[in-house]
Order: sequence, then structure tokens, then C-alpha cells
Amino acid sequence: MNVFVKFKDTFFLVLKGIAIGIGNAIPGVSGGTIAVVTKIFDRLLEAVTPNIKKLIKNMPFLIPVGLGMAIGIFLTAVALDYLFETYNVPTQLFFMGLIVGSLPIVLRECKKEQSRIRPVNLIPFFAGVAFMIALLFTGMGSSPFSGNASLTLKDISIYAIMGFVAAVAMIIPGVSGSMIMKVFGVYDSIISAVAGLDIAVLISFGIGAVVGVFAAAKIISTVIKKFRQGTYCLIMGLIIGSIPHIYPPEFRFNAQGIVGIILLLVGLAVPLLTELPSKIKRGT
Repeated sequence: MNVFVKFKDTFFLVLKGIAIGIGNAIPGVSGGTIAVVTKIFDRLLEAVTPNIKKLIKNMPFLIPVGLGMAIGIFLTAVALDYLFETYNVPTQLFFMGLIVGSLPIVLRECKKEQSRIRPVNLIPFFAGVAFMIALLFTGMGSSPFSGNASLTLKDISIYAIMGFVAAVAMIIPGVSGSMIMKVFGVYDSIISAVAGLDIAVLISFGIGAVVGVFAAAKIISTVIKKFRQGTYCLIMGLIIGSIPHIYPPEFRFNAQGIVGIILLLVGLAVPLLTELPSKIKRGT
């Protein structure tokens, strides 16, 4: 009976990991929020620790969750790689909806401790918007990768940094690591690399992700504790400034364009729906 219970618990941990992995791979959906909804967020934060003894003790929890996340990310990457290639306009508009739809969630997190946004915190907000607009006009918002057949040191560094960013963002409920990668123009390239099982890319990205996971808990807790509203204001500025980057220039009012508009509306609703279970639980 104990063996059955352990198997059942492990199986459900894998399923929860898959859900978190799918959330991490979709811009505008927060893997941290999915972890909260599936009731393993606190345990995940406690389990990821530089303390070797505690880490080993938590392996029966971390391994199935990690396996599930890897499965979820890979399956989502394969599907999205095909969609970008075949139905780019509807896919991009769907993601645009996801990203815009995440704004109320980020705003709520921004105002969680203070009902009003302090004037000083408008500085990081406008800095985030200005930074993204500057990228648009300088042409730096496109993919920063070299485009060569073999990875350059620059490519490896970018993959590692994005792995770090994705891992850190996973720790913050309401913030999507994939959305941040989309903002900086690297998301499509990383999805293609994951879908194609490019080992060099996976290792580079994985190293950054592992460092991010172990560093994130302390960094995020310190930054958000001291500058919570300012941090979320910066994130909001980056999100709003990224919208022109995501809009597909080849959009036309044809069949794909109409489907894209519908998917944009669906995308607007998805981040809010992911928050619904926790809202019902809170009775709000």
C-alpha cells in the first residue's frame, strides 16, 4: 500500500511539473503562478537550497517535478516551433494577447503592499518602457544570436543568461520567464533549439537555469522585500514597451489574420484564467 501511495504521489508530482513546464514555455503565463495553483510553490522554494544535505533529502520531490517540467517544456517547444513556422501571425497575436493579459496580474502584485503606486516607482516603469522603445528604434529588439551554423561564445553566453532569467522568473508568481525572453527577442530561437534537441544549447541554457534556480530564492526575496513595487513597475514597463516588438508586421485581414484576432482575445483571457483557482480559494 505504501509503495502505491509513493507511486501515486510521484506521478502527481510529475504531472504538476509538466503543468509548470508548460506555463514556463508560454509567454504571459507564469510558471510560479502554476506552482502556487498546484500547491507546491512553497515546498519548491524550500527544496531548492545550496545546502547539500537538504538538497539530497529533497531529491524525491525535486526529481519528479524537474522531470515533469522538462517534459512540459519540450512538448510545448515542439508544438510552438511548428506553429511559428506554419502559422506565425496567429501564434504571435496569441502571444501578444497573453502578454497584454498579464498586465493586470503584474499590476496587482505591484500594488499588493501599497494600494497606490509611489511617484518614485514611476521612474523604473518609464525606464522599462523607454528601454524597449529604444531597442525598437535601434533595431536591437530582434534576435541577438549570431545566426551561424555553430554556436559562438556570444550565443552560449546569451543562452546561459536567458536560462538564468527563466529560472529567476519562475520563482516570481505573476511573472513569465518566456515573456521576458520574448521581450528581448530570444524566445523564438530558444524554442527552436529546445524543439530540435540542440545539446550545446540545452547545456548552455541548463547551466544558466541551474545557477538561476539556486541564486533566485535569495536574490528575489531580497530585491522584492526591499523594492517590491519598484521591481514590478519595471517589469510592467518592459511588458508595455515590448508590445510593438511582438506585433507581426506581415499581418493582413485574411483567414490567418482573422484567426489571429480571435486568438489575441483568447490570449488576453488566459493569464486571468490561470489566476482564477487561487482567487476562488481566497474568496475574491
